[in-house]
Amino acid sequence: MPYKFIYISRRIYFMGLLGRYMMINAQTLEELVTLENDDLIEKIEELNQDMENQEYDIDKLWDGLHFLLTGVSASQPIEGNRLSEAIVGVNVLNSDDENVDFVAYTKFEDLSEIITSLKSIDISKLKKLFDLSKFRKARIYPDIWRDTDKEELFDELVHGYKNLLNFYEKAFNKKVHVIVSIY
Repeated sequence: MPYKFIYISRRIYFMGLLGRYMMINAQTLEELVTLENDDLIEKIEELNQDMENQEYDIDKLWDGLHFLLTGVSASQPIEGNRLSEAIVGVNVLNSDDENVDFVAYTKFEDLSEIITSLKSIDISKLKKLFDLSKFRKARIYPDIWRDTDKEELFDELVHGYKNLLNFYEKAFNKKVHVIVSIY
């Protein structure tokens, strides 16, 4: 069964999804904000094939990384929280329709604060606080948070964090915007 990602009034509900971040120019962003869901997804898929659009695929770790950095699931994005916005974007497209794939964007102007927030993270402190029972209790996607894999899972999340920070720094240096898609 295909999984859907439903966005309802700043809450995200998910069922089997991959997170992807893509650098885009202003002209492309202007085009994307005018599109409805099916056309929007088709255009994003088309852009994914274009090698000029650098992207980072966080796979299924987006919710886990959001929880690690903010203490809440990405299904409850924290408006104005730059760590939350690093994972789920700042501005949501198609937010009026609850039966759409999740696509958001972050403008170049927001990248500096997001990068600063990401750089302020103390990995050693996160490691001390890393408690997989909290991930399970919060029902963090995907259902992989087993104590037997604690070290490996933490390493994967840190790897995702570092890659995402690096991606945002590159986007900032190129003075481009970022599209976040989770579907």
